[in-house]
Amino acid sequence: MNTMTRRMVEKERCGIIMDDEIIEIENIATNDHEFICDYIKLYSILKDRGVEKLKALFHTHLSGICYPSEKDIENMNAWKEPWIIVGRNCIEGFILHGSVVKIDVNSFLSQELYDRLVKLLH
Repeated sequence: MNTMTRRMVEKERCGIIMDDEIIEIENIATNDHEFICDYIKLYSILKDRGVEKLKALFHTHLSGICYPSEKDIENMNAWKEPWIIVGRNCIEGFILHGSVVKIDVNSFLSQELYDRLVKLLH
């Protein structure tokens, strides 16, 4: 693995799923173990493509734990769409309905999208 690829994998990755497309958005967080999607890019994409096509938000957890952190849960309150969390050995989906509710990613995501998300950390 080259240095650039290794560096990308060592920092959380994030983005959105629109229709059947994964759109990775630069993580502008200064801490490698958190994410902040480049909000200018995010809103530009949503404006250009239509927010109604937003299916989910995704990000990686370098710890490998596929459960929302406290900060994730705070942010889930602002975004009502499902959150997909990708760990080294797991992919899980969640939505906030008063509390964190797990969703079945196998029925939510196509096999192609699932496989592409797996590759984010490999």
